[in-house]
Amino acid sequence: MSEIRKLPASAGAQWLLDAFSLYARAPMQLAVIGVVWMLTTSLILLLAQLLPGWLGLMVQLLSLAVGPLMFGGMLWAVSEIDQGRPGLPTHLLQPIRDRRVTHLLVPLAIQLIAIIALGTLLFALIGSEGFGAFNDLLHRAQELQQSGKQLSNEETLALMANVPVKRIMLWILIAFATFVALSMAMFAQPALVVFDRQSGMHALRMSLQGCIENFPAMAVFMVLGLIAAMCIYFLVFVLMQVALLLGGMGAAAFVMQLSMTTVIMPLYVGAVYAAWKQMFAHRGRTPPPVPGGPGNVFAA
Repeated sequence: MSEIRKLPASAGAQWLLDAFSLYARAPMQLAVIGVVWMLTTSLILLLAQLLPGWLGLMVQLLSLAVGPLMFGGMLWAVSEIDQGRPGLPTHLLQPIRDRRVTHLLVPLAIQLIAIIALGTLLFALIGSEGFGAFNDLLHRAQELQQSGKQLSNEETLALMANVPVKRIMLWILIAFATFVALSMAMFAQPALVVFDRQSGMHALRMSLQGCIENFPAMAVFMVLGLIAAMCIYFLVFVLMQVALLLGGMGAAAFVMQLSMTTVIMPLYVGAVYAAWKQMFAHRGRTPPPVPGGPGNVFAA
């Protein structure tokens, strides 16, 4: 069980700094773990393509479960590095050894439920007629784009007359709010499951509550994280262009995937680990100082 600690907004910046600091302590170890993650996912997807029919589909579904499992394992590796021990590829299997796999997979079930609920809500709001009108609008816009003709304001209003714009905008607003809530619920959930041994659903609730109570810190982290991600992606884009010239599209895609698993993902995992350490007061652990100041997966 963990209790939520109230943090200042500057904590969000500290999470990002801690992530870069942890990565700098063992970049090769984290890169190797990332490569093992990438190879495991690639092999599963390759196997799914080779197997026929429903067997291939089952293996593809299995590939969805690999992400949360590997994320939890990399969290464990980051914690080992934080405590002065080496991060090893075998740490990716730590959630299996600790029997935390089903709890880590709870967010996948919640995401599936949210997608089904949002799809049902959209159909309830605009109905089949709304879908038809929207589809006609897209076809008309595509035809106009190919012909190069410009629509007048009257023609545009006539095309939009049968489209339920307000209800579509309402659905977009609800979908965005759902995405934000799910993102906050999933942010610290893996760490709460792996380290505090909380159940999957309770960890989701705790993560959501912690992010809401520390929303200023989350906002700072998201803004600075976006800036850092843009800088990293710019460097990756340069490398991709070089790879494209030397080896074509395949080499460029490989560089992109490699950078995701060896740099970007370890940094994000490190930030989640840092946020978990500061955001929650852990029983039996000495919590870090506050910056700026002194079985049943659905069981609680």
